[in-house]
Amino acid sequence: MLVNVNIPVETIFLLGLAVLVVPMFQRQSHLMAGRQGVPTADYIYKIARITGLSEYESFRKAAERWPVSRRIIDRDFKDYLIHQHIPHYINDFIRKNRRHIDEFKLPPV
Repeated sequence: MLVNVNIPVETIFLLGLAVLVVPMFQRQSHLMAGRQGVPTADYIYKIARITGLSEYESFRKAAERWPVSRRIIDRDFKDYLIHQHIPHYINDFIRKNRRHIDEFKLPPV
């Protein structure tokens, strides 16, 4: 014996869409997590260790090709220390030099 249930077409469509879309987002999230690799803060640390510069000096070096004043570098570095916020010129420097940075091994502590 079948029961007659009136389910709106929109509800069935939304449920079907959810069944298809949710796994796609989960897969995308999984792929992005695998691509992220080394956090930017680790690159900043590695640059400082390899070059013998402080992390602050690494900020100054990365900002050389950008129109960034010393005052802004100071502010950005303080923000990095407190909130781990990475300024755009650091991200750009790491992106352009990632292959070279990855080639070096960290010296022993």
